[in-house]
Amino acid sequence: MANSMKAARKTKEEIIADFENDLIRLESMTIKVDGHDEVLAFSRDMHPMPQRLHFILPEYSVYHLTIRYYVKQRPLKNLTYHQTVKKSGIVVDSRDLNMVQDARHGEYFEHTFIPGGVPGGAFLRSEYPAKSTIKENGEKIWSYKWTLEITKKVNKPTIGGFD
Repeated sequence: MANSMKAARKTKEEIIADFENDLIRLESMTIKVDGHDEVLAFSRDMHPMPQRLHFILPEYSVYHLTIRYYVKQRPLKNLTYHQTVKKSGIVVDSRDLNMVQDARHGEYFEHTFIPGGVPGGAFLRSEYPAKSTIKENGEKIWSYKWTLEITKKVNKPTIGGFD
């Protein structure tokens, strides 16, 4: 009975399809946590491929988010990145960041954003639903829901979502 309740596992192709549309293809999303050597990288060619995007960060971390993307169909103007993190439906963190003014089609772009941080404390260690959105001239052109998990400071940053 318990096995029939589990969601069907997505194929790699189904997972990758969520990271593109007619206008843009997300190639990778990486997080570098200050004080840790390993870069957490979610990319189209990673193996094994997690079932969902899930970054696990130690409390009080300062991180640097980099996204790499390909512009597919036409030039894109005034791109911005928006990230919201919620707990029980309430926004607990949000970021609105500029990306590029003029993204030519047929080209790859990479943008590292200003550092962000995660809170800490026993009551804040948890999983948080997050959403990343890319907008062109203020209009959404791509978005993806993911998970941010905050753990004890002694833990290393890692990627989850392999369930």
